[in-house]
Amino acid sequence: MERFSTFALSGCMAPKPPIESPLLSEGSPDRPVNCEVALEPAFEALVKACLLKGWSAQEVAETLLKLATEHAETIVGRQRVAALLGRWRVSSLVDMYVSQFLARFR
Repeated sequence: MERFSTFALSGCMAPKPPIESPLLSEGSPDRPVNCEVALEPAFEALVKACLLKGWSAQEVAETLLKLATEHAETIVGRQRVAALLGRWRVSSLVDMYVSQFLARFR
């Protein structure tokens, strides 16, 4: 049975998805995917909450990207983030997933 905490969403209490602990040890090649799967429900809930408050899908996407980029730069440095972003932009698979994700909110 999943446990959910609650948070205010449009004036009512709504379930906030839990963030699961890592299943894989540090250094595992699949740990980034494990982290992505663990964060995705909470991320989607955040996006939906923003949209319900009146922010546009584009505003939310751009702001989350900016915040995530700035956070990553403080951890691994600007050059490493630029390299990662460049690699991700080239990947058509990433482009497809971003398009599919943003389509959910249109």
